Amino acid sequence: MPIPGAEGAGLVTVRLKTAGEAALGASDFQGLDRRGLIAGLTAAVGVGVAWPADAQDGPQEPEPGLDTQPIQLLANLFTRVGAAVFINNRGPFTFVIDTGAGTTSIADSLANELALPALRPVTVHGITEARVTRSVAVSRLQLSGLGFRDLTCPVFERDQLGADGLIGLDVLGRFKLRFDVVRRAASLTMRGIAVIMGGDMQTGSRIRRDGLRATTGPFGQMMLTQVTVDGQPTVAFIDSGAQYSIGNLALRRAIEARRRDGGRLTRSVPIYGVTGQSLSADLSQVDDLRLGATRLGATAMLFADLHCFQTLGLSERPALLIGADLLGRFREVTLDFPADTVTFSGLRRQSTRAVELPGV
Repeated sequence: MPIPGAEGAGLVTVRLKTAGEAALGASDFQGLDRRGLIAGLTAAVGVGVAWPADAQDGPQEPEPGLDTQPIQLLANLFTRVGAAVFINNRGPFTFVIDTGAGTTSIADSLANELALPALRPVTVHGITEARVTRSVAVSRLQLSGLGFRDLTCPVFERDQLGADGLIGLDVLGRFKLRFDVVRRAASLTMRGIAVIMGGDMQTGSRIRRDGLRATTGPFGQMMLTQVTVDGQPTVAFIDSGAQYSIGNLALRRAIEARRRDGGRLTRSVPIYGVTGQSLSADLSQVDDLRLGATRLGATAMLFADLHCFQTLGLSERPALLIGADLLGRFREVTLDFPADTVTFSGLRRQSTRAVELPGV
């Protein structure tokens, strides 16, 4: 039976590039050199979420005064895996797999080079605000042997995306996405069709079949409810394009209310996007982070009311964006979108590269 929105069959394999590795050092929080922290949803400007305000059909065929320097929101982390993509039978071009992007996006330079037809502007929700950007029509996107037709793609500056484009949840939502963190590789599987990205994948390895049940968010995100932070039930979602995990202020307040000492706020850190949007994040430590039955223990965490929490309807509920720092604690992370499950496998010992909080 044909799969709506996708072309191709059989086993297909493609060798792809990783899009950078993050050094998660303590000094990273004290003013990165424009290649540092992604606080929110992929791309540099804080527009990487790429969620049009008006619902869009999927492919029809297949605060200031703080004591540290501002942190630039840029893309640079090991979970950014680049896929070889053909657009309208031209390419290959490098598109980054991004579970924080609701919609597949394209760089302005590539859209201009390919003379892609202009569509109406779309409203895109970023880290700190919503903004309007132009969009273009992509008749056919090919990911190795898989093809998707009739995509509407927001357009951003290439420097903001850090690649020729982003593959968002409008495409990823049809797959099982597996990150092999140790090998810095990833694979996409759809009913026996597999695309392998990055390092060598061990196809014969044993994979845990159990996972955390998820519900689907308004833009295709997998929302997890079996997460607790210092005993506080928390809604969480995974953003593979975010270097660090960030809780909202509702989560911080709930944690503080549970603690006799009122919480461990270490310091505030200003973060901003390249277009000038800014906000402050509270850098702190939680004592007991759990993803399902897996206990991660004491964990450094940022807290801020990102625009994405409001967009997802999570402003008033304790919520957590899970970024690469937490994904990197496991050997393997699998997001099975059709089955609505997320599996975290092989908890790794925390290394000296973990963020340290002075005075905590």
